[in-house]
Amino acid sequence: MICVIGSGPAGVACASALLEKGAQVTMLDAGLELEPSRQRQLSNLQSVAFTSWDEASLRFLREGVEVSSGGGIPLKLVYGSDFPYRDPIGQPITAEGVHGKPSFARGGLSNVWGASVLPYRTKDMSGWPITAEDLAPHYRAVLQMMPFSGRHDRLEEQFPLYHDQPGVLAGSSQAAGFLHDLEINEPALTARGMRFGAARLALQAEVAGGKPGCVYCGKCIYGCPYELIYNSSHSLEQLRTNRAFTYRAGVVVEQLREFASQVEVRGRVLGDNGAFQVRSDKAFLACGVFSTARVMLTSLDAFDHPIHAADNCYFLLPLLRYRSQAGVPEEPLYTLAQVFVELVDPAIGEQASHLQVYTYNELFGKEIQRFLGPFDRLLPGAARRSLLGRLLLIQGYLHSDLSARIRITLRRGTQDHPAALELAGVGNPRMRPALSALRRRLWAERSSMKAFPISPAMRVGEPGRGFHTGGTFPMRLNPAAFEVDVLGRPNGFSNVHLVDASVFPSLPATTITLSVMANAHRIGTAAIA
Repeated sequence: MICVIGSGPAGVACASALLEKGAQVTMLDAGLELEPSRQRQLSNLQSVAFTSWDEASLRFLREGVEVSSGGGIPLKLVYGSDFPYRDPIGQPITAEGVHGKPSFARGGLSNVWGASVLPYRTKDMSGWPITAEDLAPHYRAVLQMMPFSGRHDRLEEQFPLYHDQPGVLAGSSQAAGFLHDLEINEPALTARGMRFGAARLALQAEVAGGKPGCVYCGKCIYGCPYELIYNSSHSLEQLRTNRAFTYRAGVVVEQLREFASQVEVRGRVLGDNGAFQVRSDKAFLACGVFSTARVMLTSLDAFDHPIHAADNCYFLLPLLRYRSQAGVPEEPLYTLAQVFVELVDPAIGEQASHLQVYTYNELFGKEIQRFLGPFDRLLPGAARRSLLGRLLLIQGYLHSDLSARIRITLRRGTQDHPAALELAGVGNPRMRPALSALRRRLWAERSSMKAFPISPAMRVGEPGRGFHTGGTFPMRLNPAAFEVDVLGRPNGFSNVHLVDASVFPSLPATTITLSVMANAHRIGTAAIA
């Protein structure tokens, strides 16, 4: 028997590969879920056409979602719930200058992600012992596990689709206009290192599997009311149809020990807080960066020994178009990323920066109110609508080589005080100059984009804010202490494999979840003879 620990994207991708190889797999998971009362409200929405929804029926979706002055939505909820971030056993964790959180939810952080998917380029994989070509068949495999929408466009030369029949979403009128202006200036933009195309999303575009396909209700930012955004718990349900697969929820794994050819998995059972213990032939750890760090530091007895996590600097930057698009508040649309822009500029850094462009959603009006403050009441209604028709928002990421890091230390506990995980941000002197160079570059491209950045309004998140974090136990060809080999095995272990982003030697700026799944699938495929 083989254990996979965690039901997030890495866990289901690894389990799928192991099952394909004929293994008997047991998945251990805390498995927290949406509250039954909210699930009932969600089911009520799904039972009627979205055109019949009213403000009262939608109220629960919007609960807890607000725009803050410090960096957008402070914590992304799903259906008004924070269940993806709850800790069922209260493991102590402190954070200084860090925003990241572990997840004990069924499906992990895929409950709250933005569904953007784009593979890595080898050029951006600094320090990796494998290449994007090594991941290619696994990108293709994991994209078959999820709904996928994308287009054949300018991105494809450097970022293959890895899918033969992607769904096609109808972009917003603002996105269409923006892409049109970029396309007119494509030769010059490409020559200057800027590539662009429609956003690629793990979102069901067409009717399939009894679900309606995207209805363009504009509520994506709260969690899709029809559950059309991919969640790894959807793959978990498919895995459970395999007789060789067992799912056990209600378990928090705390420690791994190797004995001869077996791995002893120790932890706690939720509810009665009793001890849990099982032996397996192999254990694949897919708990997410912070929980995987806690388990491995405990297993290595490495208390008070700091390790460092890489991170992609996360920032928000408004763009203002030269021309306004009429009628955007009334337009049927989805509100996930609409356009991807990949920017390579030596003034910023050696690797690509990743920009996700968002068009109108209903929070934009609140953001304008916050930005204008007391002057907002002086803005006429026609001027407000014109501004909404011009406003775009970049959600961007820098390569980890240009970004702050997170120092992680596990402090030894006592009988009365469990071991505490300490997180602290560690600055990178290259980050601010890189952001300044990026703003200058976008300003220089204003004529080509028919838009200019509102640089004073840029907001930069603390490390972990974008949930693009990894590299605590980086892959090496010849791993030393606190490193892993290309199969994710930590130095000193034979049958323990780390398969989440913990093993990434660096983090390209492009979206992380697809590559996490592909690498976990690669390890699961190669680890079984």
